[in-house]
Amino acid sequence: MRNAPSVLYPVGRCAFYARWLLGLAALGLLALAGGWWASGNTSWAAGVPWGGAVLWLSWIGFATWSWQRTPEGLLQWDALADSATGQPLAGAWVWSSEAYQDGVTLLRVDTVLDLQSLVLLRLHYPDAANSWAWVERTREPARWNELRRALVAYRRQGSAIS
Repeated sequence: MRNAPSVLYPVGRCAFYARWLLGLAALGLLALAGGWWASGNTSWAAGVPWGGAVLWLSWIGFATWSWQRTPEGLLQWDALADSATGQPLAGAWVWSSEAYQDGVTLLRVDTVLDLQSLVLLRLHYPDAANSWAWVERTREPARWNELRRALVAYRRQGSAIS
């Protein structure tokens, strides 16, 4: 099988992920408002279950924290590089970001969810850390198909060895 060509693709905060987090927060707020309304429209303090309000505020905190931790950088498939795992794979994934300014060769990139114009990846760093990255077509439409070819070729290459 021929290897996919090298590609460099920008990764950043994903609009889909933001809408998903906000949508869940809105559903939680609707549930709280529904609980208040169902209680007979008594005063706000008496009608809202405090546990639900604490849970909703916790969700807002988690969503904000998660959004701010979204990795931003450049994901590169280098078809000529050697794999960081020592396995006979042709090519390697390299991640460049503020934390890894010189770039770091990733141990593995897992495609977790593929929605055609949006892909959720799990990046495995050499220091045993992992991060989740949403990659969107809208960031670089001209290179999207190249990135998808690299992801599919890498996935096939890895499954052929297993």
